[in-house]
Amino acid sequence: MIYFDLNTANSLLPWIKEKIKELRQTRLQIEEALVKGEKEALSEGARKIDKIIKEITSQGIIIRDPDLGILDFPAVINGRPAYLCWKDGEEEISFWHYTEEGFAGRKKITGKEDILSYT
Repeated sequence: MIYFDLNTANSLLPWIKEKIKELRQTRLQIEEALVKGEKEALSEGARKIDKIIKEITSQGIIIRDPDLGILDFPAVINGRPAYLCWKDGEEEISFWHYTEEGFAGRKKITGKEDILSYT
């Protein structure tokens, strides 16, 4: 498993934001193709979404909700498995939670956390 430190995860955000934008655009194209009954466009859209999701997850990033743009970056915080948590629209990663807490358990990063760093 890949573990992220805060700097590494934040450095990926410009790329992630573009990928989330591509996912949303492709989803809209699929919905239009569905309404129009364009089977080839549906297949092409599904392949494109699969490719984007694989690109993101191959980096070790977990997609929790592609519609809301909620992503988790596996991390070790305070010596425990955790996630650096980001939601589309946030400028940088400012939240985290332990693995068992989920999105509802998000906590603001205060700087007092011991986030394992690889730099």
